Amino acid sequence: MIRQIKTPHAVLLEEPRDGVPQTSELLFGETFTILDREGDWLKVECRIDGYTGWLAPGTAHAEPTAPTHRVRGRTANLHPGPTHKAVPVTALSFGSLVTVAEENEAGWCRLDDGLWVFGKQLEPVARPLDTAPVETALRFLETPYVWGGRSGFGIDCSGLVKVALQAAGIVTRHSSGFQRNDDRLGPMLSEDGQGVDYRRGDIVFFPGHVGIMLDGATLLHATVFTMSVVTEPLSDVAARAERITGVRRPAL
Repeated sequence: MIRQIKTPHAVLLEEPRDGVPQTSELLFGETFTILDREGDWLKVECRIDGYTGWLAPGTAHAEPTAPTHRVRGRTANLHPGPTHKAVPVTALSFGSLVTVAEENEAGWCRLDDGLWVFGKQLEPVARPLDTAPVETALRFLETPYVWGGRSGFGIDCSGLVKVALQAAGIVTRHSSGFQRNDDRLGPMLSEDGQGVDYRRGDIVFFPGHVGIMLDGATLLHATVFTMSVVTEPLSDVAARAERITGVRRPAL
């Protein structure tokens, strides 16, 4: 059975119980397939990347509808009326999928659930995706670090790389180990980082960690060192991690 998430973001857990690690998350408007049930818990597979996990009881979902737009900024507020003075009732993350029912002359869009979002915070799903992963990743600067996160509300290292590459049309898993061995991320330039003329957009791997190069010397990554998304000299990150385990260059 295919369903669609109707909450701003829904965590996927390793096991069907509270208190276990988050593996990934689903964003508003994304669809999933129900694989199994245990009580009110649902084991699901995200239809975008094939990632599986358990949805907690009470997570809002419904029959799928065709989205017309996606959220283009890190987050976008939803309002009860078409004005910035209407107190937001919730927010959606970058990449969330929505259906616009109407747009008024002031540029506000009413969604099919009756809430309003300013139109410049959306882009049509028919529009080609961003082909600049670094530009996408930069939207998440200072976003809090959340293990298993891939949204504007919280994100981890592999989640940041995944979101940035997915916006450029490269779908990979939410795991730094998997990403290191995923040829969709481009050729492996080096197994240890030696002899690489680093460029903007290179993906650099460390033991249990990954980031994306902002330029030839600076890494953009989500890190527990600051519990946020930051830019740092690659040399500093490599020194803390003790070694680089691989460098890939996405072909875009």
